[in-house]
Amino acid sequence: MTRRNGIRTVLVLLLVGLGVVLFALGKEHQVFLDNKAAAVGGAQIPALESVRVTVDGGEPLEFAADDRDVVQTRGLRAQVKLEVLDGNGNVTKTVERSVSFSFEDRVMLSLPVLAQGGEGYRLPPPVVE
Repeated sequence: MTRRNGIRTVLVLLLVGLGVVLFALGKEHQVFLDNKAAAVGGAQIPALESVRVTVDGGEPLEFAADDRDVVQTRGLRAQVKLEVLDGNGNVTKTVERSVSFSFEDRVMLSLPVLAQGGEGYRLPPPVVE
C-alpha cells in the first residue's frame, strides 16, 4: 500500500504543477500604454510627439502626446517594440523590451521612459470605478 500511495501522491503533485503552468501561460493581462509626461528620479521626461508601439507582434498602435490605450496579452512576458517617429512618420529610434507580468491583471507602461531605455517605466494602473 505504501508504494501505491507514493505513486498517487506523485500523480497529484504533477497534476497540480501542470495546472499552475497552464494558468500562468493562459493568464490574460491588460497592458495600458501611456504617452504622458513622467517624472522619474526627480527628472521630468516629456511625452513623445509621435510614437508607434507593437506588443507581442500584434497590430501597431500610433500615439500622439498625452494619448493612452490598452492592449490584451497572454503569458508571463510580452515583447514591446517602440518606434519614435519624426514629423514625416519616419522612424528615428527603435526600442525593444521584454516586460514580465507575474500574476498582475493590469500593468501600465510609460512610453517616454521606455523610449529613453531607463528603469521606472512601470506605473500604477488606472483605477476603474
